[in-house]
Amino acid sequence: MALLKLENDKKNAIVDKNSLEVISCSLEDLFLSNEKAILDSGIFGQITIPEYQRPYVWQEKQIDRLLNDIIEHQEIDIEKPMYYLGSMIIHKDGDKLNIIDGQQRLTTMLLFNSFYDNPIDSKISYESPLSVENIKKNHSYLKKLRDEDSDFFTAFITNKPDFTTINVTLVITNSEDLAYTFFETQNTGGVRLSGVDIIKSHHLRAIRPKKKIAEQATKWESFSSYKIKRTIELLIKIRYWNNNNWKTFPFWRDVKGLKETVIEEFSEKTIHQDIDISHYFYATKTEEDNIVPFLESEYRHIRQPLYDGNNFMDYVHEYAELYGILFEKNNHPHISDSFYDFRNSLLHGDDGTVFLKELFEISLITYVSRFGFVMLFEASLWIYRYLYSLRVSVKRNITEKGVVDFAKKSKLIDKILQSYTIKELLEWLIKFKYSFDPNYTDDWNSKGKHVICLKKYFGSFTSARDMSEKNKFDKLLVHLINLKIENDGK
Repeated sequence: MALLKLENDKKNAIVDKNSLEVISCSLEDLFLSNEKAILDSGIFGQITIPEYQRPYVWQEKQIDRLLNDIIEHQEIDIEKPMYYLGSMIIHKDGDKLNIIDGQQRLTTMLLFNSFYDNPIDSKISYESPLSVENIKKNHSYLKKLRDEDSDFFTAFITNKPDFTTINVTLVITNSEDLAYTFFETQNTGGVRLSGVDIIKSHHLRAIRPKKKIAEQATKWESFSSYKIKRTIELLIKIRYWNNNNWKTFPFWRDVKGLKETVIEEFSEKTIHQDIDISHYFYATKTEEDNIVPFLESEYRHIRQPLYDGNNFMDYVHEYAELYGILFEKNNHPHISDSFYDFRNSLLHGDDGTVFLKELFEISLITYVSRFGFVMLFEASLWIYRYLYSLRVSVKRNITEKGVVDFAKKSKLIDKILQSYTIKELLEWLIKFKYSFDPNYTDDWNSKGKHVICLKKYFGSFTSARDMSEKNKFDKLLVHLINLKIENDGK
């Protein structure tokens, strides 16, 4: 079978020539493809942005870069070639030309075009609320440049680059899977696809029925990008840090490794079937001589198998909501004010505890997935004592590796998930023993600052230096936790 080699800016790909077409055309030809076939190709259809595509996310930096590039090209005096906007990947679906890669550049060019006297009407519509918001924001930015008579923008508008002089290479395929094989390996004109972008598009296009795509996409976008990214990273660690099959998770500096791990766990390893099966923790109790089921937690089992599409999307949305309830909001009806006071006072990540804070978040999400919000305040205090023992039991600094090693050795995540009752878990936490390390306990060192923070919350403790006597620190901490539970946890 004949093969065609496609040149990309940074890599080559080998594909079956019968599965795609590669054509070169002007930007005007592409924008008007709904009115007439692209010259010499027979390609005809309306350009569309699929609902499962990531939103339009370009900001001023990317806009400025493209403007500068076009302006520099316009200043070429003799035998000026067409300006090359790059390659774009298109999935031809009947009379639709779905833009798989190229939305950011095309949308930005349409924004430029809106300032011309006779702009092209491409009839492209945008359903994503975030895309609409960013389009309005960038249009305002360009309008500001124009109104301020910016040399930068004036030079562009004055020359009004004709879209017939702007060239694009179109990689067109009837196979959605092949289109996304390219899409997931492209650098999209300055905003590289994150692992989160890739798994989102993977699962949205797997959704059946198709009418649910918009609903799931809108819900995903209702969360901040930070919350989704944070939730996904915590969920992966809970799944990886399983002592029955422990897998090493990349450290925070390994950006490439983090991206690859997200893609592997949440797209490559999800079950590629249109099935929506969720698992929950149940228990039974006896009422009037009858054994009846009751639900201990409304949350899906955190390590359950995940299926493509709705199953995965609902799983992430549920835990993103839980992340907000536990670590951002202050008003959930099933959570006491005592918990919020504790969280706001002690879970700051300062003084060398940022990695411990993350492990605490992981542990608390795991706890709620197992037991719901029952005894959340009490459990939080004892989990805090257990984890933050590392802050005072090491000589000086807490490293990311040290926290990961502690998580592996302690088996806390597994213990939470495997406990039958809250009482069983708390008894295990309370029995935990450790020793206070007396080094670097001055008030200006991280260990000393940690003790000062405890003093503000519990209303006791002397300086860290005075706590160095063996077991004195933890005896006092246990006593104060019990007082908090007795007085505040009622």
